[in-house]
Amino acid sequence: MRGKTAVALIGASLMVLTGPVMVYAASLQQLQQEESQAQAQLAQEQSQYAQTQAAISQATAQIGSLNQKLAQAQSQIGSANQQISATNAQMEKTQALLTSTQTQLDATENELSATQANYQKTEALIAQTQSSLIQESKLLSGQLQLIEERGSIGYLDVLLGANSFNDFVSRLDLLGQVAGQAASEVDVIKAEEAQETKEKLSLKAEANLLAAAQASLSAHQSLLQNERNLLAQQESQAMALHNQAVSDAQSAASTLSARKQAVTQMQNQQQQISQNMASLGSRISQIASQIQSLLAQFNQGSLSQRGLFNALLPLVTPIAQQENLPPALVIAVITEESGGNSQAVSVTGAVGLMQLEPGTAAVLGISPSSLYNPQQNLLAGCLYLRDMLNMFGGNLSLALSAYNAGPGAVQNNGNQVLPYTTGYVNNIESLYALYSQW
Repeated sequence: MRGKTAVALIGASLMVLTGPVMVYAASLQQLQQEESQAQAQLAQEQSQYAQTQAAISQATAQIGSLNQKLAQAQSQIGSANQQISATNAQMEKTQALLTSTQTQLDATENELSATQANYQKTEALIAQTQSSLIQESKLLSGQLQLIEERGSIGYLDVLLGANSFNDFVSRLDLLGQVAGQAASEVDVIKAEEAQETKEKLSLKAEANLLAAAQASLSAHQSLLQNERNLLAQQESQAMALHNQAVSDAQSAASTLSARKQAVTQMQNQQQQISQNMASLGSRISQIASQIQSLLAQFNQGSLSQRGLFNALLPLVTPIAQQENLPPALVIAVITEESGGNSQAVSVTGAVGLMQLEPGTAAVLGISPSSLYNPQQNLLAGCLYLRDMLNMFGGNLSLALSAYNAGPGAVQNNGNQVLPYTTGYVNNIESLYALYSQW
């Protein structure tokens, strides 16, 4: 796994930092700072993007809920309108029934008034007839009494009381008329009494009918009033429900509009964040390319170890600290393994900065195809180095020997540094000591 450039790197550590090297180091540090700032800004933009996406999802869910509430409110408005229409129709039907009943009652009262007027007129006629009959009866009674008291003599007295023959004839005719009239008047009186009795019965029946009609009308009026009260209450409730539904619909529509505006605003922000992320990604790629160019200069011998250390430090530090490893140790391993070349491939197939074999990366959960990515390669290498340190109780020499030759070989050697890895271990430990001073 060790690169062939180790001797050149050790020799390069003795180089004096001339003017061009200092320029490279300064340029590299500036690029590293820019990359760190860009990475931090990208992380912040990604976090804001995730938050915006979550807010959009929440707002979309709330819009769906508001649409459902709006549909319910509109349904309630339709139901309330139907109830109001039904109530109005029932009120019109009841009003028509009341009008018909009132008309019937008015006709009955008019008929009763006419009947009472006829009755009073008949009573007056009867009274007049009775008065005339009484007078004639008195006259006839007097004459009849005279006849009864004196018999035929009395009758004759009536007749003979005439002063002349004409008076006699007149009195005789008068007596006949009185007798006939009395008989006729008796028949008339009997007929009138019968008619009066009949009219009294008819009037009583009509009075009873009128009383029943008045009672029925009162019952209808009471029922109508109850229905009016009930309909008024139902109409009030329906109107309140209608107003509440309209208010809810307006509120839901207003909230929905506000939510849609908020979603639109967040989508615009999301688009802006995406653009910023794309710009940052492009900038990071540019910085990484510049760093890679500086690392290539180191491989060509035109960049010092200090320049290489400065170039790798911002990239290595967060990943090394994540695995509780000193960044200086990881950079020392990279210097020995690949000389900082992220595209390096050994004769055994080890890849990248820390020269990880694809099989080892797969066991560590890292995709072999991602080993050319400096960050993924660093992550796999730090995981593997941490496993070796844990396996050999923190003994750095044994861990480095196992990193180079495999842990099984070290264990089979009695947990001793393998002879053919001694130079590899010593180089890394020397670089580690040097880098730790920086």
